[in-house]
Amino acid sequence: MKKKTKKKNNKITTNQYINVADIKNNLLYTKDNNILAFIKLGTVAISTMNKTDINLLTKALCSEFASLKVNLRMFKISKPVDMSKIVNNYRDMYRNSRNLKQKELLREATLYLHKYSTNGNELENEYYFIVSKEISNNSALDLEKMTKDICRKFQAGKIHASICNTEEIARLCNLFSNPSYGNIEAMELENSISLINNLELYEVE
Repeated sequence: MKKKTKKKNNKITTNQYINVADIKNNLLYTKDNNILAFIKLGTVAISTMNKTDINLLTKALCSEFASLKVNLRMFKISKPVDMSKIVNNYRDMYRNSRNLKQKELLREATLYLHKYSTNGNELENEYYFIVSKEISNNSALDLEKMTKDICRKFQAGKIHASICNTEEIARLCNLFSNPSYGNIEAMELENSISLINNLELYEVE
């Protein structure tokens, strides 16, 4: 009589794929001894710029980043256009208006924007840069200084740049494993945060 052999448990837990050790003080610490900071960029409407303005912007950025000695990794997040604020403003104007023609125009505009924002065809992009450094005694301070300098370089080129705080970093990490986190503005940090370790990133030298 053959003995039944126990099946090996080949299940792999999510934590084995997570490269996040901790997120604190606006920095992400990885299990492979690196520390990361995230920079969010504002959008630039190049379609509204002429060739001269584009060339000036390009030259300004090249001049600012020529002395940078660190590689930047970039990623983009696409999500439906958020029209909620302007829709709410139109609704408030509609309630407070006594002009029938204005109310009709506001009603039509509200319906149009609602349809525009919910059909899923229009997307807006968010761009982020990751700055990383190996963990050492002064790595957190060095990375903070480096990140502020990079933000200043973008701002010198008239591009808004801001350092992501702890909650924003947690939201970004969760986006790659749970897209429903994308529209959450405030969230409590959990002990385990999912991050795909082999996320394909673009390097900018």
